[in-house]
Amino acid sequence: MKSFQKLLLFLIVCFGVFKANAQSVGGTTSGAAIYCANANSGFINLDTSTSNGTIIRWEASTDGGTNWLPIFNISNSHSYTNIPQSTCYRAVVKDGAFPEAVSSMSCIDIYPPSAGGTITGGGVFCIVPGTGAGTLTLSGYTGSILYWQDSIAGDPSWDSIPGTTNFTLSYSNFTANTYYRVVVKNGPTQCASDTSSIASFTFDSLSVAGTITSSDTLCPGIDIGTLSLTGNVGGVLNWLSSTDNINWTPISNTTALQAYDSLLQTTWYKAVTQNGNCPTDTSASVELTIVPNLVSAGNDTTIFLGQSIQLNGTGNGTALWSPIDGLDSINIFNPTATPTVTTTYLLTVTDNNSCISKDSVLITIDLLEFDGTITNLFTPNGDGINDTWHIKDIEKYPESEVFVYNIYGKLIYTKKGYTNDWQGTYNGAEVPDGTYYYVLRFEDNDKISKGSLDILRSK
Repeated sequence: MKSFQKLLLFLIVCFGVFKANAQSVGGTTSGAAIYCANANSGFINLDTSTSNGTIIRWEASTDGGTNWLPIFNISNSHSYTNIPQSTCYRAVVKDGAFPEAVSSMSCIDIYPPSAGGTITGGGVFCIVPGTGAGTLTLSGYTGSILYWQDSIAGDPSWDSIPGTTNFTLSYSNFTANTYYRVVVKNGPTQCASDTSSIASFTFDSLSVAGTITSSDTLCPGIDIGTLSLTGNVGGVLNWLSSTDNINWTPISNTTALQAYDSLLQTTWYKAVTQNGNCPTDTSASVELTIVPNLVSAGNDTTIFLGQSIQLNGTGNGTALWSPIDGLDSINIFNPTATPTVTTTYLLTVTDNNSCISKDSVLITIDLLEFDGTITNLFTPNGDGINDTWHIKDIEKYPESEVFVYNIYGKLIYTKKGYTNDWQGTYNGAEVPDGTYYYVLRFEDNDKISKGSLDILRSK
């Protein structure tokens, strides 16, 4: 026994082969780090000078050390890469038969990027600056609220509002268009902050309808033109028109110009405008006055050929009749007409506004049944006596036609509106003495007069 103990002591002293087991000691780890984004990598190291035993595994916890998951790793160092969340690590050490011991834990803190979030509230208002109250609310942010900021429209700088670390902000008594935002930071000082969406308070000026240029007096059914809206604040929603200034009809026109064309009755117009969210405003109306010139040329009348009639024209302005045939005057309202044929007389009246109105009257000529005497013998010998073929009262029938044939049925003379002037010629040459036949036809009358006609130059 003594010799074995001496041998064991010799081996320990000379070779250090044997070592007595002691209490397991976890020791101290190092390598804790902070990352402001998900991209990360590094090592957790166990200081073996502070531990006693052999590393049998590493462990990780994502809830701050409450629960641990084993990691198969028996080296003195544990590596990590792109871990998605904050994680703590420790080593488990065991010396011989002694119970396991755990090291101190080293944590890798992962802070997602700061997110400013979204502010609800604000908008466009039609209110008088200096009034209004409410609350802005920040949502959807990541990190801690450092402070709210505001900026007056037109000023590029932002001013921090002291003591504003809450996700809500009360506001009141605006005096100008104002913008708000929130600065949020997730993580320690070295992590970048982020700003929220911007909430704006914008005030629209009250709608002003403006003025329409301008009322006018127009000719009925003739004049065209354009009304113009000026001095308005806000866009044109539509125009309105009325023929009684009581009931109004919308016009789908969003421009500042409104055309009119050939109005037949007095019409009023006005425009409706709106600026932003402010209530609409309607302009004063303009009146396009139509002054009808009640022109009448009188009643249609029938007269006998050769009769005269006084036309009964009426109107307000200067009169002008046409055509002039058969009239004793064309510039009065009541001229005497003695037409020789059925005639439509047109009365044109120009009023003080240079408006022109017209009306017409039909004077129908009633042709009496022809009962005139037709000469059946004439002597075209140039002695001035009975040198032409004469039909009594033929001038009363200007639309009548005469036809003269020789004994062989050849037409040698014809004329519409005969005036007792035929001297017994054909194509400029005298026809032989003898008997000829005539036909006298009347317009709008089925009656035909026929007979024979002798030409004797020797008489």
